[in-house]
Amino acid sequence: MRLSASLLCIYFYALLSSGTSSSGDDRRWLVVLVDLVELDYVDHCEQRATATWNELIGGNKGLSTKLERDKAFGIFSKHQTTEVRKGLSGYTLAANDDVLKRKVKLLLQPGDTLLEPEQWIKLVTFGNTALHRIRFATDYDCGNNRSCTLRELQSSLARQQDEETLISMKKSWEQNLPDMTEYLEQILPLLRNASKENEHESVEDYWNFLVEYEGALLKARELWDNIKPLYIKLHKYVSLRLKGSDAVGNPLPVHLLKSLNGDDWSNIIESLLPQHPAIYQKVQANLQLKDLGGINAFKAAFNLIEELKLGELEADLWTDSIFNSTCPPVLLDWCKPNKVRIVSCKDVSLVNYVDAHEAAMKMKYKEIAAVHSNNTYILREAPRYSATFEAIPGFISLLALNPHALNRSGLFPLDVFSYNANHHRLVLQLITALQDLPKLNFYLAADEWRLKVLMGLIPYSKIPSSWSEFRKEFSLLETSDIDLLGDPYILFNKPFIGKFMGLILKYQIYHSFADELISDEHDLVNHVSENNERISNTMMQGFGRPWPEMISELLATRENGLEFTGLTDYYRLLDDYLDRQLDPPKESSDDYIEPVTEPSPEENEIIEISREKTEATIKDETHEDLLENVIDTGIDDLLAKFGAETSTVGVLEIKNPVHSGDQSKDVKEASYNTYWWIGIAVVLAIIVILIAIIARKRHNHRKQLERQRRDNTHA
Repeated sequence: MRLSASLLCIYFYALLSSGTSSSGDDRRWLVVLVDLVELDYVDHCEQRATATWNELIGGNKGLSTKLERDKAFGIFSKHQTTEVRKGLSGYTLAANDDVLKRKVKLLLQPGDTLLEPEQWIKLVTFGNTALHRIRFATDYDCGNNRSCTLRELQSSLARQQDEETLISMKKSWEQNLPDMTEYLEQILPLLRNASKENEHESVEDYWNFLVEYEGALLKARELWDNIKPLYIKLHKYVSLRLKGSDAVGNPLPVHLLKSLNGDDWSNIIESLLPQHPAIYQKVQANLQLKDLGGINAFKAAFNLIEELKLGELEADLWTDSIFNSTCPPVLLDWCKPNKVRIVSCKDVSLVNYVDAHEAAMKMKYKEIAAVHSNNTYILREAPRYSATFEAIPGFISLLALNPHALNRSGLFPLDVFSYNANHHRLVLQLITALQDLPKLNFYLAADEWRLKVLMGLIPYSKIPSSWSEFRKEFSLLETSDIDLLGDPYILFNKPFIGKFMGLILKYQIYHSFADELISDEHDLVNHVSENNERISNTMMQGFGRPWPEMISELLATRENGLEFTGLTDYYRLLDDYLDRQLDPPKESSDDYIEPVTEPSPEENEIIEISREKTEATIKDETHEDLLENVIDTGIDDLLAKFGAETSTVGVLEIKNPVHSGDQSKDVKEASYNTYWWIGIAVVLAIIVILIAIIARKRHNHRKQLERQRRDNTHA
């Protein structure tokens, strides 16, 4: 039978009061005390994970059991904090005892669980009940007077074109959200109590403490000020495409974005694609053909993780996880070695494919942290919001859309990417921007609004409707007064600041690796795999160190803070494209070259459907400059002078030679080789013409000299 922490504390007190113990004995007993407390935490973690699993799969007593376990955990955590504080009485930790000091600090300051028991129970009851209703309600409106589930609503929302139906869909979702008055009067004020229990004067200080970044919210505001211009340009571009030039600069209704709360605009990508969306259409077609949703999307993600040499996946994941539920994915950790499971949906989409990569890497992160901390609970499950835990998985999701990763996964050939490479990068940047920029905005907006309410900066009578007003000003979006209550971070009073900083940091990680390459055409995935110790070392430490202390090692630079330049540099092509769309030049050219490729009949069918859908949703197409590095060879003028025909393919090959990749000897390869030799033949013909011209001029010059000599002789 396990010795309780309370009995150990009694023995520890006796040991200290006897005056006969050595400092070494004191430390050993303190280590034992901490270890026993952590074992009790592991028991609670396992019980809560099992209860949560049963609730997620719709068990009969799933919600009631989960509520019971969560309530008990808060009471237990507060009690153990008291016990550890008693155990430390009269003992001073050695200066070099970093790991033990870190564990003790995390145990003594566990965050919201220091609330009084009745307040903690109120918080978890509100949050769990609300999430359960949202997840399992069956009265959502999917159009045509048809009631549906949340998963069906998500799928229908992405495909729906009728504005009135979109409004009805969003309202049906809001009807299943909790009561805003209860939230404002009973739940949000608990943040003040939690900050006081953790010895912080304000909620902002408390959140900075939880994210372990001094002045975190001040830093977030500074970062956003530099990112906001790009967000505004994207917003204007979306307005232009969806509602026309008169709507540019005005707030956009969230339902037109096919989003429930405006934190992700991916569902309207079909309406925003540039003139040549070949890479998007082909990737979408191959996702469907390969059925890369659900379990297959996660297998593709772990293939990429293995390519990065970050380890293999435990086989139990595929048999024990659920892949036919709702998205986005939910991770469950039993705090046991290699026991992390996933609940996700099986729908095939580019967003779900990217989300699967991020979720898979979070599982690998937890696994690596557990192994290298000897499965120490507090160093892998600390009550903190780590930006590295958000950033490293986010970085992997960015790599999933890298040209070499797309090629390896069979979604888009690298040799085709070589044609119009910058244009393809532009489309990929648009895809990620529609996910990440709205998220950044939502994260900061939600935290800022909650702080304003708690600080009394909003008149009491206006608070119930203040969220929609704040969002209109801060985000240029028209939302309802309650749609933020669909997010679990809001329901459980968690700060978004850690997610905000993690999203910024993932672009810094990407930039740090990409900046080491000689050119954009080199294999970034291979480069990361050869230098992955920066990532693996960070994950190994888990919560053993505050994450800001690991930034310089992770980025392999002297930087020790967050910078916006990684994100803005990543989107430089998109930024330039948006400028040209919002202020079109008087003269524009289209340098896009259609490569000679023959998609399979299945790909053709899916691409054609996507093309028809895009054309139906875009009312006014504009011509845009592509971002190719055009080299003026002067060949066209020269050939025109001598009456020769120009060769588009020849010019293409000079500007964008085909890069080496997987050399498959098929018809497509033969067609590329044919055009290559045609291009070379044209160049050789030009050289021959130039030589002939020079020879002719030299011959004429010699004849003229001889004529002059004869004339002089006769004279």
